[in-house]
Amino acid sequence: MIRKLGRGLDSLIEKTTDTPVSESLEIPCDSIRPNPFQPREIVDEEGIRELASSIELHCVLQPPVVRPAGEGYELVAGERRWRACQFLGRETMPVTIREVDDDRMLEIALIENLQREDLNAIEKARAYRRYLDEVELTHEEAARRLGKERSTLTNQLRLLELSDDLQAMVSRGTLSMGHARALLSVPDEARRRDLARRIAAEGLSVRETERLARDGRAAKARKPRKEKLEHTPHMQDLERRLRERFATKARIDGGNKKGKIVLEYFSMDELSRILDLLLLDEGAAQE
Repeated sequence: MIRKLGRGLDSLIEKTTDTPVSESLEIPCDSIRPNPFQPREIVDEEGIRELASSIELHCVLQPPVVRPAGEGYELVAGERRWRACQFLGRETMPVTIREVDDDRMLEIALIENLQREDLNAIEKARAYRRYLDEVELTHEEAARRLGKERSTLTNQLRLLELSDDLQAMVSRGTLSMGHARALLSVPDEARRRDLARRIAAEGLSVRETERLARDGRAAKARKPRKEKLEHTPHMQDLERRLRERFATKARIDGGNKKGKIVLEYFSMDELSRILDLLLLDEGAAQE
């Protein structure tokens, strides 16, 4: 059972037989196929070149793990080392061969990349989604096996609710995880896209994005309220008194016959404070 990340790759690849087929064997590089469950979608070519330089100096210090597959082998773990050997033009490379089933293949590929922080946010979300579907686990079970909090897993999966173009912006790093979570709080798809473009163009912080998403100003600033201009001096005085009484933004929408009073809050603590004042006033009125 996999419980925590960071225990090392050897602890993640549990033996499904009493002993591995081979502890160390030199096999042709072209007999190896990529892991079909590999969650990484973007290959870091610069990183592969750097790893190739290290292998050229020190050889392959930790052989990749493969499993028998047809006439050749499939990678279980160590794709970057395999690609680096291909980059160097090597005909063979050392490997460890183990019997691993499909469920464990996906689990190992995901955890290996998570340990190395090798996946971008969208790749992680898609890997989690595939893991849940293929292994048929609940969020709670998957989080426990991956050594994650359930909320972390659920929040990561929510990124897949974004449209493809916004997911691409997250993959490229144009939008951070914090930006993406703020965008998800905007129900209207057109407003989400407008706000995403504004984040990219203006370099908005996550806090600024959250404020715009909350205030409903994803594309442009809110238009001035015409009713404010039509308020009588008496209405303006009432608004001033409300602001002073509750120490927050306040307005009166409406006219002489009907309308509504709007008190704004910007945190749960502030909401509690305003409610305490309202209930205090109600209690005083009843006395």
